[in-house]
Order: sequence, then structure tokens, then C-alpha cells
Amino acid sequence: MCPIAMQNTLTPPKTLSVTQAANLLGIGRTTVGCWIRTKKLHADRVGRNYTISVDALGFFLKSNGHTIPPELADAHLSGPFFRNFQPCWQYWQESGHDRNCENCVSFKNQRDLCFTTRNSGSLQCPHSCNECKYYQEIYLPRIQLIYQFDLPAALLRDFSFWGGNAKWAELCGVSERDLIGLGIESVIHPESLETVISDVKKRNFGHPEVPRTYSVFLKNIELCKDGDKLAVIISLYPLRDPAGTLLVLAEP
Repeated sequence: MCPIAMQNTLTPPKTLSVTQAANLLGIGRTTVGCWIRTKKLHADRVGRNYTISVDALGFFLKSNGHTIPPELADAHLSGPFFRNFQPCWQYWQESGHDRNCENCVSFKNQRDLCFTTRNSGSLQCPHSCNECKYYQEIYLPRIQLIYQFDLPAALLRDFSFWGGNAKWAELCGVSERDLIGLGIESVIHPESLETVISDVKKRNFGHPEVPRTYSVFLKNIELCKDGDKLAVIISLYPLRDPAGTLLVLAEP
């Protein structure tokens, strides 16, 4: 029996050893090892061994046209599969590109979300975030759901937006590309900022009485001048992956 099938189905494994992955796919360990060494399959090194996340394996198989083993579906891990979260400097290193990462503020401060530091003037990126291959492969697939809403919608984590749809950008008075990495202090009016920050923190700590929907004031960067504010109703919905990510919907 395949090692993954022997696991308790109530708690499916999140990572596999090279041997488990090889057995699952019916191939040799050397083939899996080759995928890892050539950077085709992302794996984390633990001592002398490697661990492969199920998501990384699923993404690799799907993006290379391989069949997803039924054991993954049986474990309720049948996608959608995304590339593993990894820092931008690690991504570019694995992709074989020289990005001058050692001089980048994101690398120096070990910031996982490099796009939240894009206004620092110290990022060593030749392209804007919305044109960046790293952002497009790691983050953009996870926020595609926001483009399905007719309401203004955005994704928020660690008090910075990962992105938003056209209606959310219009509500905030910025372009869609400028939403990437924008801090909430640039959007939420000072009268509401303390409440929003407090509620987000409580929600991240699992507080049971945080409201999901409430009224706030926004400061539309284009329309609101001299402290003017725009009243909206926002709803926050926590997402599972990654923890602490919020889907934000707004109604004027």
C-alpha cells in the first residue's frame, strides 16, 4: 500500500519524503531527486534529507501535464494546486536569475512579501509588481477570486493589500497595479483606521466576537481632498491559505 494511503484520512499528510513521493508516483527515487536538484520540484532540505509539500508536488505534476494520483484526491488535496510560498530571493535563485538580491531591502530584512516594500526605493526589481513573474506565479493565482465579484473586492494580509479588482481600485482612487502592496493606512480614513487594525488583530487571534460587517470611512486618494471621507460598508471573510488572509468586500 502507498505510504500516503496508510495515513489517517482525517489528518492527511502535508509533506512527503522523497521515497513516499516516488512510491506515490510509481517511479524511482532518483527521478524525484533529479527533479529536486534541477529545481523543477521545490523541496525543503532537513539535514541530509528532503521534504516535499503535497501542494508543491501537485503543482509540479499539474503544470507538467502529469496525472494527479488518486491518493491525493482521496486525501482531499486535489487542488487547485499553487506554487509553494517562498521568498522572492529564493524563487529567483531557483530560477537561475541574478537579481542582485543581496542589495535588496526585502532580502536584507527577510521580508516574505517583497511587494509590501515596493515604495521603499530599495527594491532591486527591474519590473513593477504586476509585471513580475514571481508575483504572477506565487500570489496572483491565489487572488483570482476577487475578479469574480461585482462588488469592490480585495485581498488583505498583514495590513497590506495583495491586490484588488477594478471596482476596489476605483473606490480607493488608485490603479489596480498600485493596489499591490498598498498599506491600509493609505486607504482607511484615520477615523476608522484604529478600529480596522484592532478588529484584524482580534480576528487573527481567533477572537469570537469580531463583527464580519461594519461601516468605515475610506479616503479615496483622488476624490477626497482636505480630509474628506467616503462612507462604505465592508465585510471581511477569513481565508484558509495562508492563515491571516482576508477577503474584503465593500458596498458604498
